[in-house]
Amino acid sequence: MKRGVLLLFTFCMITMGVSSCSAAPTQQAIEAYNHAVDLAIGGNFSEALYSIDQSLSLDQNFTLAWITKAGILNVMGEFNQSLEASDRALALDEGQAEAWTNRASALISLGQDEDALEAADRAIELDPRLSEAWMDRATALSNLGRTQEAEEAMQMAMFLIEEPGATAIPPTPTVKSSISWFLVPLSLGSVLGYLMLTRKRTL
Repeated sequence: MKRGVLLLFTFCMITMGVSSCSAAPTQQAIEAYNHAVDLAIGGNFSEALYSIDQSLSLDQNFTLAWITKAGILNVMGEFNQSLEASDRALALDEGQAEAWTNRASALISLGQDEDALEAADRAIELDPRLSEAWMDRATALSNLGRTQEAEEAMQMAMFLIEEPGATAIPPTPTVKSSISWFLVPLSLGSVLGYLMLTRKRTL
């Protein structure tokens, strides 16, 4: 049941910012990455994954591509592979909140809620305004039976989703900007799913 709730928002974790790795990715890698984002937005996740892999074959240090790959793999239900991609991103830059968020989502789906909570808290520490991290925290806490803390985390997620400009990311000239135009509807969907799940548990 929890996996169904998670899949409503795991894709929200895809491509939330530009990598701060030491060297800028090549133009070809960026083009393959941008194509992958377009495909993912269209729901073509298998093709998007192929394009992401092309990008990474051109530049293994493209942190944002690893983060995006992890998000796509979460949507596809490939949670172990998503963990591997998240870990590759974090090996390049431990300060990427979105990589920690993807990691938390995968761990929740694998039933590793304690580790997921730790990853979500790390993401929140790096970016307290990242609503998806708060939703991961809420889900992990709920699965651990810590209902009151879960409700507080979900309230924070809802506040951030509703707050104007809370998820806005400045566009960049070379890498596609955040696909934030559908972050809010997906996030709201996950909030409703979470509330329905917790209500069902109390009946």
